[in-house]
Amino acid sequence: PTGLPTVLPLERPSITPVLPPNEGGIKDVVFYVLGDAPYQRKEFDDDQFPKQVRDIPNDSDFVFHVGDMQRTKTSLCNITWYQHVADILRYSTSPVFITPGDNDWLDCEPYIGAKQGWGHWRNTFGFFDSHWQPHKFKLVRQPNLLENVSFLYQRVLFVVVHLVSDYFDIESERKYRHTEQLKWTKQQIATNEGFFDSIVIIGHSPPSALNRDFFSAKESGISETVSELGIPVVYIHGSGHKFVEEEQFNKLDNFLRIQIPGRTSNPVKVTIKNSNVFFFDFRDGNTTTQCCENGWP
Repeated sequence: PTGLPTVLPLERPSITPVLPPNEGGIKDVVFYVLGDAPYQRKEFDDDQFPKQVRDIPNDSDFVFHVGDMQRTKTSLCNITWYQHVADILRYSTSPVFITPGDNDWLDCEPYIGAKQGWGHWRNTFGFFDSHWQPHKFKLVRQPNLLENVSFLYQRVLFVVVHLVSDYFDIESERKYRHTEQLKWTKQQIATNEGFFDSIVIIGHSPPSALNRDFFSAKESGISETVSELGIPVVYIHGSGHKFVEEEQFNKLDNFLRIQIPGRTSNPVKVTIKNSNVFFFDFRDGNTTTQCCENGWP
């Protein structure tokens, strides 16, 4: 844990806000985020998870699954579980990008081993978005960590990175991943400089002692770059199974962290207006944010 204060959701009725018109004809960016599902076999049998995916509205430009698509005690990391999840995610009419969670491979260690779990994930989801090709944007994959992707869309830079926090993770491998994907993320920012007005980073885990090297503001982590950029940057992730918002993430005014509730909750709708103003709709008539009812920042 970072020790930084977090703001929990306000439990009061909320309606979907009427968003202001864009300036200069810039198109809204709309995407949906789900994760930490499915965990139980009944989520398949009761049509719960399939319905979550089918009910994603057609206004979506793309969809992100932030990882943990199994509970290993239930799935035993059987390859058929991965394949079943993949079949259901293909219901989406918009491209789906999925990043690994710790449950998806590391927590397979007691059952089939983390290495075999990673093989299952990679073989099932490694190029999952290709089902929806051609994309309306140029997709870039990290050459040595192919699960990481980046793309520029409507002057927003999206970066999906493999961030998990699990003590089954081998320290040397974790440090290698973080070092390489931090370098690659900064490279995407530098390569696209001048062509984006905000950044969205998608990962699985909240900030913790096990991924501090990626987020750090003092050790050449991504927060150092965010501080220098001065534009809105949002990190969206899962793992916690409840909604958390954290403005001034790592004490930076332009860095926002959103943990989606995931599990059986509706996929969260994110709208970006004018390429740099963020709105979050939890689509449950109840959950709302302190940061963003009128747009963030």
